Amino acid sequence: MRTTYFRTLIQQRKWTYEALCIQWKRAREDLAEKDNDPRLASVTLSRRTFDRWMKGDVSTPRPDTARVVEHLFGLTCAELFGPPPPASGDQSPDPFLEPARTVDGITAPDRSDEWGSPTDVLNQARELVTSNTDPALLVMSQGVIEDIVSRYEALGPQQLVRETRLLRRMLQTLLRGRQSAEQRQQLFGLASRASGLLGYMAVNAGRPEHALAYCAEAESLADMAQDITAKMWALGTRALGLYYTGDYADSDAAAAEGIALAPRHPQAIRLLVNGRARALGRLGDRDGANRAIDAALELSDGQQDLPGGITACISFEPYSPARTLANAVTAHLSLRETQQVQRYAGQLEELITLSDSQWTKALVSLDVASSYLIQNDPDLEQAIAVGRSALRAGGPVPIRSVHQRGAELLQQADRWRSEPQVRHYAEELQALAKPVLPPAHQAGGQP
Repeated sequence: MRTTYFRTLIQQRKWTYEALCIQWKRAREDLAEKDNDPRLASVTLSRRTFDRWMKGDVSTPRPDTARVVEHLFGLTCAELFGPPPPASGDQSPDPFLEPARTVDGITAPDRSDEWGSPTDVLNQARELVTSNTDPALLVMSQGVIEDIVSRYEALGPQQLVRETRLLRRMLQTLLRGRQSAEQRQQLFGLASRASGLLGYMAVNAGRPEHALAYCAEAESLADMAQDITAKMWALGTRALGLYYTGDYADSDAAAAEGIALAPRHPQAIRLLVNGRARALGRLGDRDGANRAIDAALELSDGQQDLPGGITACISFEPYSPARTLANAVTAHLSLRETQQVQRYAGQLEELITLSDSQWTKALVSLDVASSYLIQNDPDLEQAIAVGRSALRAGGPVPIRSVHQRGAELLQQADRWRSEPQVRHYAEELQALAKPVLPPAHQAGGQP
């Protein structure tokens, strides 16, 4: 390691790489304006270069880098990267360091630290308003979230979890730095959504502990962002995860907690019909489940600008009317209200046919198939035909709820297990080669 004047100056000023970058940014912008050369405003100093300079391993800097470093220190590169000058009274003072004061030729104690250096006062203010977050990064992150949502039902959680975790880690890194209050709030909101996506993926992948952890993180980050949409969505996803593990009372409580935040908010539609109605249906609370369905439909009817068609299951948008009905189908099935199941499913048939949501097609069809078996006059042939069609509609990467719902249909057909069509259905279900939760933990319905 070779000691250079650059290293000496950095150590005297107690500058870290980050502190130097703050000064570097000011110097390059000042120089760009002074020399009328906009290119200089984008000259960066990498940590690798900084580390090499501190070790004395210095080759001739690139011309623009040399111009900035010379402007910053007021010295040539030859002086900066040469040996430090000998200590003498003729040495030029460092403008960043406070000089000693003399009275009648005698050096007096320097009490300037009682007030602080004016330069430091200015620097600390600049440091607080300096951001490590380019606004373009915020736009890019929002775009990545939207892209993950749009591809989710085609690729599934296993294909997208790594990409989503990379986004979450990048946002975490940015949050460890400094931003304006507005940028920081945006970052917390984006991080909440990234964690929420991971929680939803964990539910669909059959990882309940991960789902609860990510949902708790998403809720906390949403609080920091003061983002009620993200908070209600995360609570809805927590309710979804609890529903799929058979914790129906806790699922209902999580959904109710979300609704209490803003009962007329568009996100309350999901919490009512996907959360409360389905959980209460599983608990056998017919009146409570029907009240939740009615409240969701009434709130949906009163909203403007709801999305059309069948929205993506993982979307942060409010539920479309069609997705609300699809979830009502599942709640009515739990209540064994088969006529309502088939009536709502009939209203959805055309939309489901035109929808890109393969999982919704599969799940609604499996609910309808089950209704044919539990109605007063069971129709085995129709139930199995619809069930087999539903398994094929689930696509190449059906989520865990499709397997659970398919397994429930097979259980309901158990008394006809010797029939050829039931055996064929069982073979198709097994061919999907995905694990199914034990019967006590099974829970079908919309994702």
